[in-house]
Amino acid sequence: MQNQRDTDLHAWLSQIFADQHFEHHRLAGDASFRSYHRLTVDNEKYIVMDAPPAKESVKEFIAVDTLMADFVHVPKLVAVNETQGFIVLEDLGATDFADKIGVDTTTTENLYQKAMQTILKIQQIPLENAKNLQNHVLPNYDETLLKREMALFDEWFLPYINVTLDEKSQQLWQNVQNTIVEQVTNHQQVVVHRDFHSRNLMIVNNDLTQDLGVIDFQDAVIGSYTYDLASLLRDAYINFDENWVNEKLTKFYELANIDVDFNQFKTDFNVMSMQRHLKVLGIFVRLFQRDGKNRYLANLPKVFADLLFSLENLTNNNVDFNNFYQWLNDEVMPKCKDIL
Repeated sequence: MQNQRDTDLHAWLSQIFADQHFEHHRLAGDASFRSYHRLTVDNEKYIVMDAPPAKESVKEFIAVDTLMADFVHVPKLVAVNETQGFIVLEDLGATDFADKIGVDTTTTENLYQKAMQTILKIQQIPLENAKNLQNHVLPNYDETLLKREMALFDEWFLPYINVTLDEKSQQLWQNVQNTIVEQVTNHQQVVVHRDFHSRNLMIVNNDLTQDLGVIDFQDAVIGSYTYDLASLLRDAYINFDENWVNEKLTKFYELANIDVDFNQFKTDFNVMSMQRHLKVLGIFVRLFQRDGKNRYLANLPKVFADLLFSLENLTNNNVDFNNFYQWLNDEVMPKCKDIL
């Protein structure tokens, strides 16, 4: 199947770049069914997305790229074959945000400042624009979607660590999901990238003076103003302590001029973080068990720790969160010792 995709891709590129010399090679694997190639045409470099239509749609990518292009640096669309699932894109380079974190304190601080400013630029996109995209309307991050994502926790993560929900814990689990949904759906609504972390932000052409490049945005939705910040500050792949997280929360709050008090903002951030961590724990196990991608298992301890941090900040103001926190510590943590 992959050989046929490569043949079809090469044939299409031969039409797009007729009479030009080109070469392409496959890049390291993605967490989805998409794959990417680095393409050189004469002396120009591009990226090619290969999204098999039976597995992935490029319609959303094209629509969101167009939506975001006037606000942040997303890859320019050079050539598109929506039917076959091929796109030639601007090459933003090979250096991502994670590559530069920790180089030195100044660089790290400047990059996080840029990342937070990038979130705010995305949040400036008018919701009317997002609701009136050609061929694709950004979905609302509503109860159905929020719960579908959280279900990954008990569908994939809990069985992986041999935890079965009894009647009491099942009710506890339902209660905490309902509480998360009730709170999150009342947050300020903005355009949400939905996977805004260190591996999806690029140092364009390795130039730290440029705006950050933004990739992997095709799953964008309309949802909580804290979601992308939770993805950035509690990144599954970058490990900073909670003091650092709280410092960055303060900086974002000052940058954003948010119309809620700081304590409410922190609560909103932690509730949204909790939802994301529950989802990601399930996704990482699914990537291993269903897709044979075991490299994400190494990040389970970080994500589980972040889930606990989120809950620790919420236990004093909500009985459902408090009960869930106690259950995780009493029933789940003992089963996690071999993997966490």
